[in-house]
Amino acid sequence: MTTTRPQASARVPNVACLDCTLRRTRLFKPLDDGELQYVAELRERQLSRPAGARLLQPGPAGGYIYTLYSGWAFRSIRLADGSRQILEFLLPGDVFGLHVALVGDWDYEVTALTPVLLCRLRAPSLEDLCARFPALNRALIHTLVEDKRRADSRLAVLGRTLGPQRIAYLMLELAERLEMAGQLTDGCCEFPLRRRHLADATGLSGTHVNRSLAELRDRRMAHVAEGRLTILDRDLLTGFAGYAPLSQRVQRLIL
Repeated sequence: MTTTRPQASARVPNVACLDCTLRRTRLFKPLDDGELQYVAELRERQLSRPAGARLLQPGPAGGYIYTLYSGWAFRSIRLADGSRQILEFLLPGDVFGLHVALVGDWDYEVTALTPVLLCRLRAPSLEDLCARFPALNRALIHTLVEDKRRADSRLAVLGRTLGPQRIAYLMLELAERLEMAGQLTDGCCEFPLRRRHLADATGLSGTHVNRSLAELRDRRMAHVAEGRLTILDRDLLTGFAGYAPLSQRVQRLIL
């Protein structure tokens, strides 16, 4: 399969790296002037894609990496029987396609969950990055390590807990990531995931997803309605899910 490059649509806004509001949140590591200029030189343009669009698919490298500037997407793989496993939900500020810089291709696909705005950058040379901006290179490694740690924790939850705990864990992870990006208010945040997305992310059937959501609602821990998540009792939900807060970890890198 070959890489699908997101195509630009008409009248797409073009926010300069210097003016990016995402960079000002506590989720991301601040860049000095030289690092920011380097990232700006790699950046080509912003692209708009509708919900359901394929942003990347498995195949050889296309020479680009992407930052999700707005909207939601998800990274997934297709299994031999045609079923889908969602590996991660991507939120504003997340970078995908970094395998381009590391191994030259990727084995997952990325799909827009909502309408999205992307920043497209040329994949940096790791040798150049190490030589010119070692601090930026270390931040990149930390980001990849944190992604791996988060994936390992989620895998342990999927393999060793019941349905309601899996859903609770996913809710808390997404809510905290949104909170650190300034997008959680009074325990409420955007939550555009449908039953099929929750099922594909947690390894549950649609019926078990519905039962798990009902249990969390009935126990006054969390509630989902009309595309919004409301966390009713965060401490209770955290203990129930066995969740370790992301805020105890290092800041991420935004490209």
